[in-house]
Amino acid sequence: MRNICLFIVLIRLLSSCHWQEAKQVVCLADSLDQNEHVLYDDTIVLLQAIHALDNPFGRLFLHNQLGKAHYYMGRHLSLDDQITQAAGHYIAADRAQIDDPIYRGRINSCLAHIAKQNESDSLALIFFIRANEAFKASGKDWYYAHTLLDVSEFHTYLHHYSQADSVLRIAQSYDLDDYYLARYYETKGLYFYEQLQYDSALYYFHQALSLWEYEEDKFYTYKKLMQVHLDMGNQAAALPYAQIIVEQSSDPNDLVNAYYCLMQDAKEQGDIELLSQYAHARQDANYLLMESVGKYNGAQTLLEEHLANPYPYRWVWIALSCSAAACLVLLIGVMLHRRYAATRLQVAHHRIYDLSARMEEQASEHKEEKRVYDFNTTLSNIRTKHPKPRKQWYDYNQLKKELDTQLHDWLCQLEQLHLSNRENVFCVYMLVYPKASLEELASYIHYSTTGISTFKRRIAQKIGVDNKHLYDFLHDELCGR
Repeated sequence: MRNICLFIVLIRLLSSCHWQEAKQVVCLADSLDQNEHVLYDDTIVLLQAIHALDNPFGRLFLHNQLGKAHYYMGRHLSLDDQITQAAGHYIAADRAQIDDPIYRGRINSCLAHIAKQNESDSLALIFFIRANEAFKASGKDWYYAHTLLDVSEFHTYLHHYSQADSVLRIAQSYDLDDYYLARYYETKGLYFYEQLQYDSALYYFHQALSLWEYEEDKFYTYKKLMQVHLDMGNQAAALPYAQIIVEQSSDPNDLVNAYYCLMQDAKEQGDIELLSQYAHARQDANYLLMESVGKYNGAQTLLEEHLANPYPYRWVWIALSCSAAACLVLLIGVMLHRRYAATRLQVAHHRIYDLSARMEEQASEHKEEKRVYDFNTTLSNIRTKHPKPRKQWYDYNQLKKELDTQLHDWLCQLEQLHLSNRENVFCVYMLVYPKASLEELASYIHYSTTGISTFKRRIAQKIGVDNKHLYDFLHDELCGR
């Protein structure tokens, strides 16, 4: 009797959901987006369309309209900084499996940008690759070429330099417009910058700067030019870019970096008043940055869960017949779905329980290993084997390759500080060779002896510790995290 009642309720729902009106809303949104590049702005009507389409019949036969409605709703929520809610709609749009690869690419690009804003580089790379594959299937070179640059960029961030170079070579073959060419040069500059090839990085960043049409497009390039000059020890050359960013940019991430540069200059000039002014401004920008990043934390979990289980509600139903037996088939489908959903929920609970048990076991094992791990003995063994750093250790990747077995956990913690490769090398040398003078450390990393004190102080400030306690932080706190 219960199933019969459920069937009657479902039939009434299906007869009153206004599919035609929902399809018209999505069609209008498509027309505005494609022809006038305007976002359909009636979110109430969009939600009504989603509710009308979000049912077993709609997910099976009207999945294109359902997915597009979720996509447009996600864009609205993104503009309103409701990032977690936006991520939920983008995920729902992806699960709808829209037939048009352009929309699948757009949806995954939106998910990638959410991960990017939360500094989840590996997660962003996964979604950009998915977007790139969808755009490739569409045959639209503009979309495909631009996501090639995104894929290369995040391979670079993750130090996958060979993959980044391979993707860049493909991207180079596309001759689109100045905007694309500027993005290509910018991505190429980043590729060289992350590998400490500063001259090449400067060349490509300047090439990008010459091609950007709008000032707001230049701020990332300004920031990278500033960082390159700072890493090279050219404080004076970095200042103009920092000043431009402070005067024109509203992005808190750009401002935090720019004010840091200006603070260093004010400190060297001995201008205490100006230093205080920049410090307060940087603090305000950092607060806005933390506030902005915080909006993405909830979305992070949703994205990870989506990758782990991308299509939990994939419907496998027998197509409805146009005969008189359609109602019976639908009833059977509903009953099977309820059983299927219950089984999936049970399986999900078991998986969560197993995962939790494994995580607890791993945590226990890690604590036991950490307890018996003699960090000082490890450092002493390295010094005994290598009284001085090897020449190839100047390349951080080579250093990491050779010392990873001894310092794996410590190097992982160091990399979470988001220092440059040269700064990472300096920190390793300072830890392993604590009795080495600054002049010796400068020679090890091929840095000028006159600027090494400033270089060390800059690292300490980035980390957020006093210059005098940098070694204590590297040895005690970083190791104990």
